[in-house]
Order: sequence, then C-alpha cells, then structure tokens
Amino acid sequence: METCIKCIEKNKVVIEEMPIRKLQDDDVIVSMKYTLISNGTEKSRLMGTYNSETKFPYIPGYSGVGIVKDTGKKVLSVKPGDRVFVSHGGHASVNIKRESSLVKIPEKVSDIDAVYAKIASFPMHALRRTHFEFGESVVIVGLGMLGLFGVQLAKIGGALPIVAIGNRDERRELAYKFGADYVFEPQKEKLVEEVINVASITGKGADVIIETSGTTEGLNLALQYVAKNGRISLVGCNRVTEHPIDLWKLHLKGVQLVGANASTQKNYESAMGQWTARKNFNAVFGYMNKNVLTPSLIPSKIYSPLEAPRIYRDLVEDSNFPLGVVFDWDLR
Repeated sequence: METCIKCIEKNKVVIEEMPIRKLQDDDVIVSMKYTLISNGTEKSRLMGTYNSETKFPYIPGYSGVGIVKDTGKKVLSVKPGDRVFVSHGGHASVNIKRESSLVKIPEKVSDIDAVYAKIASFPMHALRRTHFEFGESVVIVGLGMLGLFGVQLAKIGGALPIVAIGNRDERRELAYKFGADYVFEPQKEKLVEEVINVASITGKGADVIIETSGTTEGLNLALQYVAKNGRISLVGCNRVTEHPIDLWKLHLKGVQLVGANASTQKNYESAMGQWTARKNFNAVFGYMNKNVLTPSLIPSKIYSPLEAPRIYRDLVEDSNFPLGVVFDWDLR
C-alpha cells in the first residue's frame, strides 16, 4: 500500500491508503523522501478558482525526490538505489512513473534542494521564452519562490541591472542576497519612474520583466516601466483578471507579452530558446551543483504528510503561508 494526499472536494484534503499498481516493463518504482507544495497552483486548484481546470478527486503535487526501488525490464537510465527527481508524481509515499519523468540528482545536490528543481525551472523557462540577452535589464515582479529563483537565474544570466519588486521585508532581503541590484516595494511612491531610472544602463525602461505575482496590478505597472520593444513573461498564475489591462501601452511600445506555462516547453529535443523540461531540470541541478542556485537559503518548513489537512487549510486561509512547504514521507 501507498499513502497519498488527496483533494476530494473544494477546500477538503484527506489522507488515503491506496494499493500499489503492478510494475510495467517501462515503469520505475520510487520510494519518496520529499514532496514540495506549489503554493499558487495547488491553492488555485483546491479552491476551484476560475481557469484552474480542477476535477475532484485528485492527488496534488508535481515536485518530488526519492530513491529508485525497482524498475521494469525495459528501463535503462536509472537503477535501484539512484536518487531521482520526480516530475508530476503527486504527494504520495510511492510514485510509479515512466523513466522519462525522472532525472538523476547530482551527488553534491541535497534532497531538500533538489525538491525545488521544477519550481526553479519555471523562471528559467520564462527567461528563455523572452530571448533574454546578456546585459539586458531584468525586473522580477513578486518575490515568492518563483521570483526569488528568478532573481538568482537573472544573476547567473548576466542581467544588468536586476530589479526586484515584492511585498515583504524578509523576501526583499533575500532578493538582495540572491543578487538583486535594486529592490522596491510595489507600493513605493513613483515606482515607475524609479524602475525606469535604475534600469537605464542600456536603454530606457526594463528590457525584460518576469511577472510572478499573478496580479493585474503588477502587470499594469510593468506596462508602464517596460522599455520600447521590451518583453513581459507571465510566470505567476494569472487565472483571474481583476482589473482591465492597458493594452494600449503594450501596442504603443511594441511590447511582447509572453506566456510561460511549463506546458509550453518542448517534449522533444530542444531548439534555441525552447528547451525541454528535462534539459531545464539538468541545468537547474548543474547550477545547484556549482552552488550558485541555492534553494536552501529560502525558508522552508518540513511537515509530516499526516498534517496535510491542516496544512492545506492554512494554504487557503493564511496570507502568511510559508514560502517553501515540504512533506517528509519518512515522518508518517
């Protein structure tokens, strides 16, 4: 039997025991160590938010780390004992996945860092989608997990300068630690003028904006400080448009508005600016291995999966829900 977390109806989560299905020739059985909550996506799906495409019941979660326990006879890339990252496995004690859903974890990368690989790959994909060029200015809007990884990746990529915009003091401090040159509150007086001024090393306004806040307020402000012919990549879950979006500014400046959902990654061998999910994961692990991408500096809370009903209630109700919440499947 395996233990899993299941969303059975809107705002209701339970713990269930389920039989483990029979191993097929191209399957891999992974005993899970950690799984990570994706705050925005999992909250939207649990609440049944517009555009969340939720059908109950379902097992949430798409980032996990575990150890290969057994493989089907056609599996070649992993073997029992390998540490692997599991994409779209769900919050469960055991995942049975095709080997294409698994990526080996480098020896120097810890399990707790590796569990963030998929989240870190999202802003990486967003930067690729904008065709970011070395020396361009980058503004990161929103300083949750996506935004903080975005700051680190913009630093790795050579952005000049990096501007971060976020609400909370502790997150703004982390943005500086991760390489931001300027950090502002979104409510700052004359924010638009400030961003244009500091981003003017190579042009007037921000060349690239990575929007992770998922708010139309953030997007409308970005349309004011983006440079002519700049690019805005939507990484946050912009599921509901609370306010009209000023499309005239987008039209007038020749701005490109770029969707960057993970589903827009290639499923086959990469082309320039269009990497596969697997190659993005390997790049993320490579930067972790070099200690220039550091999830361990993001405050994480580790819980037993048995606490999931309370944790998900907090996710829906608590505006101060922690940045990184990880289930440790050894704590059952």
